[in-house]
Amino acid sequence: MKILLIWIGSFFMLLCFSLAAESDLRPYRLINADKLFVDRLEDEYLTRLNGNVHFFYGDTEFFSDQAEIYEVSRIARLFGNVKVVDDSLRMNADQVEYQRQIEQLLLIGNVLIIEEHDDGTERTFQAERGQYLREARQIYAYNDIYFHDERDRINGYCNYLNYDLKSGYGFITNNPKIEIEGEQPLTITAEKMEFYRDFNRLAASFDVRTIYEEYEVTSDFLLFFVDDEYAVFLGEPEFKAEMATAVAEKFYLYFEDRKIKSATLENNCLTYFANKEGGEKNSSIDCSLMELLFVDGKISEMQAFGNVKSHYVNEAADRDHFTNYAESDKLIITFNTDNEIESVVFHGRVQGRYRFSDKYIDR
Repeated sequence: MKILLIWIGSFFMLLCFSLAAESDLRPYRLINADKLFVDRLEDEYLTRLNGNVHFFYGDTEFFSDQAEIYEVSRIARLFGNVKVVDDSLRMNADQVEYQRQIEQLLLIGNVLIIEEHDDGTERTFQAERGQYLREARQIYAYNDIYFHDERDRINGYCNYLNYDLKSGYGFITNNPKIEIEGEQPLTITAEKMEFYRDFNRLAASFDVRTIYEEYEVTSDFLLFFVDDEYAVFLGEPEFKAEMATAVAEKFYLYFEDRKIKSATLENNCLTYFANKEGGEKNSSIDCSLMELLFVDGKISEMQAFGNVKSHYVNEAADRDHFTNYAESDKLIITFNTDNEIESVVFHGRVQGRYRFSDKYIDR
């Protein structure tokens, strides 16, 4: 009988609270709880829910092991296996506090936020702490963050993330790193990175480091058009590889099916290269424009244009090393599959002496 009276009393108190909340546009609605307790505090009513908790607060759905609902201040605190469903978002955490007056959710411990795409794929965010501003549709995440986009095959790591669901714009800081999946994955690190809707565009700023297999590009700024498969590097970009190191005012990388296809260097291009794999990068090309062509991830051809100045050191097998210098309008150097120079061809107004193996050009 005593238990029955407690349950009847709780029912009438809940009824009173519901009536008091009629002016509220989205009052909470209890679906289930194994146990329910109601306490009267100073200027406050506190409802405690234990076991298999399930309720709606407005349009937002909550699940947890335990919950506390503060009626006057309109705050809900949930503990243990917390799950929140709000429109296209699903959120999990050890603890959640929902501040209904400002439509803010604070998530603590093992935070997982899942955004569903229209095509059924998901974008997930994991972190130690999270914050969701419901009206603004804004997500914040803090500490040990990992995110993954299933559709665009993008992975990210950082310690601070801000993501606007309405615009699709977000930025990450504090040791950010992004990995673009593919047969030949690409990794980007920087001080700050920005991404745009569906990750179709990425921007990285300051101390940018882009690694693609054995190739690395450093720069002050990077703009990556993921869908169009090309990247632009600005701010003293430098390209580094086993066979060559190059600098220019602008550097472009082009991809096909997420495999490197070619690279373009614009303005004040200077490249140091070796004539064979494992050799010294003691030959150089100075020009206005340079194209690097790739086959199976390796440089197959270098094309230089515009006031080309070429300095070539041939490390011959007979130790008869000879140094050459030539100027021309265009220069093409091809490499074989063993990363050795196969041919050197000059075009237009060639001047200087250029000896390749046992042959030479003298103009």
